[in-house]
Amino acid sequence: MAQELKLPDVGDNIEQGTVVSVLVKAGDTVTEGQPIIEIETDKAVIEVPASAGGSVESVAVNVGDTVKIGAVLLTLGGGAAAGAPAEASAPVSPAAEPDIATVATDADTANRVAQAQQQSQKEQAAPPVTGASSPAPAAAPAAAASAGAQVTLPDVGDNIEQGTVVTVLVKAGDTVTEGQPVIEIETDKAVIEVPANVGGTVQTVNVNVGDTVKIGAVLLTLGASATASVPAPAPAAAPAAPQAAPTPVAAPAAPQQSAPQAPVTQKPATPQTFDGRTIVPAAPSIRRMAREIGVDIHDVHGTGIAGRISEEDVRRAAGTPSVGLPEVAASAPAPAQAAASAPVAAPAAPLPNFEKWGAVRREDMSGIRKATVRSMAASWSSIPMVTHFDKADVTRMEEVRKQFGARVEKAGGKLTMTHILMKVVANALRKFPKFGASLDLGNNQVIYKDYVNLGVAVDTPVGLLVPVLKDADRKSITEIVLELNELAGKARDRKLKPDEMQGATFTISNLGGIGGHAFTPIVNAPEVAILGVSRGGFEPVWNKETNAFEPRNMLPLSLTYDHRLIDGADAARFVRHICETLEDPFLISL
Repeated sequence: MAQELKLPDVGDNIEQGTVVSVLVKAGDTVTEGQPIIEIETDKAVIEVPASAGGSVESVAVNVGDTVKIGAVLLTLGGGAAAGAPAEASAPVSPAAEPDIATVATDADTANRVAQAQQQSQKEQAAPPVTGASSPAPAAAPAAAASAGAQVTLPDVGDNIEQGTVVTVLVKAGDTVTEGQPVIEIETDKAVIEVPANVGGTVQTVNVNVGDTVKIGAVLLTLGASATASVPAPAPAAAPAAPQAAPTPVAAPAAPQQSAPQAPVTQKPATPQTFDGRTIVPAAPSIRRMAREIGVDIHDVHGTGIAGRISEEDVRRAAGTPSVGLPEVAASAPAPAQAAASAPVAAPAAPLPNFEKWGAVRREDMSGIRKATVRSMAASWSSIPMVTHFDKADVTRMEEVRKQFGARVEKAGGKLTMTHILMKVVANALRKFPKFGASLDLGNNQVIYKDYVNLGVAVDTPVGLLVPVLKDADRKSITEIVLELNELAGKARDRKLKPDEMQGATFTISNLGGIGGHAFTPIVNAPEVAILGVSRGGFEPVWNKETNAFEPRNMLPLSLTYDHRLIDGADAARFVRHICETLEDPFLISL
């Protein structure tokens, strides 16, 4: 008789293990107490012995399988006898009768479906026979022809679901070509030009400055193309023309039912503001308020992102005092607006009424600040972080930087310690790949990447942006200088593309140009480490050879890491490797 060998209890609080080695195979003879597999638990690799002896009939586990306590590992002996009853029971055919019933049921169902399809076809064919309903089918193709193509908002980057329109570059009557920018939208990290995916004449503009549009929303409706009018010579098309005349009014109605942004098309007066006057980035509600209190929206200076005009800007232009009770009363709608954006900040407790102690001023978060709130809060609450501090002696490296800086300037850039540090870190990530990895907690795996993409935090007037330098380990220092300068310029101008801010495996944040001797940066998930750089300076360092203090240029470094993957000893070795490379410039070439 067959006997099953199961995984026994291998320790307190251990419920399962991963098979790392199978020590037997089918046909082997095992004795009681003989190791048959090796499993890896949380802390050790354990040999599992056989609880009985016999001939191995089958092995139920493979290397890599996760097995729980009590799971079957092997089956010993007597396999042939067990198979006979199964084969004996197989020829029994009482199941044939239910099969016949099933076939009959399926046949009845098929007949009913066929009858329903025939009835549906008759109903669909009926309307064209009656004269009263014939215009309806004719109007549909006419409307489709008049509506033409639609330009929709494409996918502009990973995890970006919507954007705010900051500029509309075309108006009704303009002719656009495929690939021509038609609007600019502001996402969490950048202002992006959206190109037209088709060409034609703009019939309607379905969005206004200040609108929030989602991926797939209709931006423009292009008029009927020339190819749509080619079938006109057919005699049947002539009588259809009078019926198609009213359809341009009905054509925008179709997208109004499916697209949430469609209601803005009910304001035809707004696109006229693009003719002869500067485009003003303000929401329709702000424009209406400006008209009601007698303020010309074109004379208002916007203080928001990309010059966006807020309610406070309009009231300031109208002469409303910024302090005192009138301002508090005028800003009564502000709490409602703040409540709409509250899920972004998600305060732990309700705020007190600050207006009890004086005047307050509310300002909407920019897209960059909203993204920072989300990412930093998620990282801080989900990653157990530790920061390791060290200092690098960059006295010799600073001399080398000044010596070879002229060569880089001839190429069009300026060599700084940040660029040198990027090359050093890129090489270090090749030697210590764990610091460029990511954790897949869903599958309990570590994802190691065969590339090194460095994110570099850039301070801009609108907030912190992190452009990504791809394949930094394969670039020379001069190439790093030129490419980073270009990315930093785009970041300050809000012209970074989504792809230029994605894919980082490690981030460097350098505050040395501002000040401070140390700080603890926050890991940006799904990365597992970030290096902070503070302001360096000369310090007295003891020299054992000369038995005296010497002035050395010391650079403070702060490495914050995810302690779930990286241990303290790993972090110390990683930072020490960076320090030693900075202390001896020749090591960069090695």
